Amino acid sequence: MSAAHSHEWHIRLARAADAPHLPAIERAAGTMFARIDGLHDLPSHPALPVETLARYIARGHSLVACQLDRVVGFLVSEPFGRELHVREVDVHPDAQGKGIGAALLRGCMIDAGNSGFDALTLTTFADVPWNAPFYRRIGFVDIAPADHARLAGELEKEEAQGMPPGSRVAMIRHFA
Repeated sequence: MSAAHSHEWHIRLARAADAPHLPAIERAAGTMFARIDGLHDLPSHPALPVETLARYIARGHSLVACQLDRVVGFLVSEPFGRELHVREVDVHPDAQGKGIGAALLRGCMIDAGNSGFDALTLTTFADVPWNAPFYRRIGFVDIAPADHARLAGELEKEEAQGMPPGSRVAMIRHFA
C-alpha cells in the first residue's frame, strides 16, 4: 500500500455505535466559526445530544465518513413527508478540504432520491463560505420562509435558540 492510500476515507450509513463519537466532531468543526464576525460565540453552543443523534441514525438516512477506523465526519437527517431535512453536517477540521462534506451530501441525495423523497432541505448560515455558498454549488437553492412553512419554523426556532437574527437561510434541493 502506498503512502497516498493511508489517508483514504469512505462514507457509509451511520450506525447506533457511531452516535457517541459525533458530538466531538461537531464541537471541533464549530471552532471554525470563531473567526467569523458575529459568530465568535458559536463554538460554545452545545453539540447535539447523543440520544438525539441516535434517534436520527435509527431513521436510516444518516451517514458517516471514516478515515481508517476513525469517524471524521457525519450527516444526520430527519424525514418530513416527502422531504429529508439535513439536521447537521460536520467534518473534523483535521479532515476538511478533502471533499468529505460534499460526498456526505451527495450520498444523502442519492439515498433520499432512491428512498422516494422529493427533496433535501436544510438551514445554514447565509454568509459563511463553507455554508450557503457551498450548498449552492451542489444544487441547493434558497427558499423564502414565506414559501415553506416548516423551514420558516426552523429558522424561527434557531433564532429563539440564539442564532443571530437574519444570519440563517433555508435551502432546498429538488430531485425531479
